[in-house]
Amino acid sequence: MANVQYFLRFRLRHEWYGIEINSVSEVLHFMLVSELPITRSDILGIMRLHEAVIPVIDLRLYFGLTAEYSLNTPIIVAKTLSGAVGLVVDDVDNLERIDESQIIQHDSKVSRYITRVAKLPNDLLLLIDVALLDLELPIL
Repeated sequence: MANVQYFLRFRLRHEWYGIEINSVSEVLHFMLVSELPITRSDILGIMRLHEAVIPVIDLRLYFGLTAEYSLNTPIIVAKTLSGAVGLVVDDVDNLERIDESQIIQHDSKVSRYITRVAKLPNDLLLLIDVALLDLELPIL
């Protein structure tokens, strides 16, 4: 039996990405974010999630893309080594069940966050390693 991995499929502009499902806590609709002074433009601020306060990063701005917001804009709550972080994306699609044989290592000088790529029947899924996101987050 082949090894299978699960990824949450999401979109940034026209490209589809994936995050290992073990790194995802939940997916929310856009909510109130408290701005922080003197931060980078991709750090939208902080938000309350249950009893915790977590930083919110617009992954589109972090990757140098443009961003628009609505009440349907999704926030993926991801688990990192330093704690939870909200990642704003354009769209969240579904859970992808990917056979290990479809995943190739990707050592690119273009993006250090994309370490693997899944070759799906109709497209490629760029797999983000959340642990590699050097977000320089505010300490909360």
